[in-house]
Amino acid sequence: MPAPKQYICATCHSMGTPKTATKGSLAIEVLLWLCFLLPGMLYSLWRLTSRHKACPKCGSAEMIPCDTPRGQQLLRMKS
Repeated sequence: MPAPKQYICATCHSMGTPKTATKGSLAIEVLLWLCFLLPGMLYSLWRLTSRHKACPKCGSAEMIPCDTPRGQQLLRMKS
């Protein structure tokens, strides 16, 4: 099995595998579903479409693969 692809954060320059982050609040989503069907559905759709890969250290959405030209530039800046 191949090793996982390495990424570097353009914000804090930490390296690692990005985590999946979802905007919004699960508690609000549940509350909207319990009270109102349409707002709950719209909020759930918004949360699903706003998912992104984020830096596990700072939470930034600027995770770049290390094997790209920009990733190589950030690696040189880090060292």
